Amino acid sequence: MKKLIFAVALIAASVSMNAQDYNRVALSYDYTGLSFNKEMDFFYTEKAETLGTNGFGLNYTHGFGVANNMFVEAGANIDFLFGSRTEKEDGWEETLKTQNINLQVPVNFVYRFNITEGVSIDPYVGLNFKLHFSERMRFEDEEETGKWESVFDDGEDAMWGKDNTWNRFQMGWQIGVGLNYEKYYLGVQVGTDFIPAYSHKVNNVTGKVNTTNVKVSLGYTF
Repeated sequence: MKKLIFAVALIAASVSMNAQDYNRVALSYDYTGLSFNKEMDFFYTEKAETLGTNGFGLNYTHGFGVANNMFVEAGANIDFLFGSRTEKEDGWEETLKTQNINLQVPVNFVYRFNITEGVSIDPYVGLNFKLHFSERMRFEDEEETGKWESVFDDGEDAMWGKDNTWNRFQMGWQIGVGLNYEKYYLGVQVGTDFIPAYSHKVNNVTGKVNTTNVKVSLGYTF
C-alpha cells in the first residue's frame, strides 16, 4: 500500500512539473454572423437573410495543467461588435445598423503538441457562455435616421415590445487552434451558439436568429 501511494505521488509530481498553469492576455478581431430565418419577414419589409457584425475583443485566459500536455482553459472576453445591412427595392434604400457589447466565458480542453523548443500548437474544443450587456438596432433610409432601440426587454426602449425581445444569455461551443512562439500566441477559432439570439412565436409565426462566431487572437502568455 505504501508503495502504491508513493507511486501515485511520483506520478502527480511528474504531471505538475510537466503541466504548469499559465495566464494569457490577448486582443482579438471578432466576427458574429446573424442568420435570419424566412419567418423573420414578419418583422422586416425585405427578406433579411444574414447580418454580419465585426469588432474587437479584450481577452483573458487562465490555463490549468491537468496532465502532461493537457490543459483546461477558462477565461473572460469582452467583445464590441458593429454591423449593418442595406436593402434596396425600386429605387428605395434602407439600412439596418446594429451595435453589441457582450461578455463571454469560454471553457476549453487543450492538448499541446510541442514542435520544437519554444514552439507548440494547441488545438482545443470547448463551451462558451455569453451575456449581452447591450444589443441595439436602428433603421436609416434616404429620408430619416431612426433612433437606437434595444432588442431586449428594456421597457419603453424595447424595439419590438416586451413580448418580442432577444435573449440576453446564450450558450454555445467552439473549436480552434493556437500557435505558441515562446510567450507570444496566435489563435483562430470558430463556433456556433446552441441558444439562438432570438426565438419567438407571434401569430403562429416563429422568428429565429442564429449566431456563428469567429475569433482571431494575438496574445502574450505569462
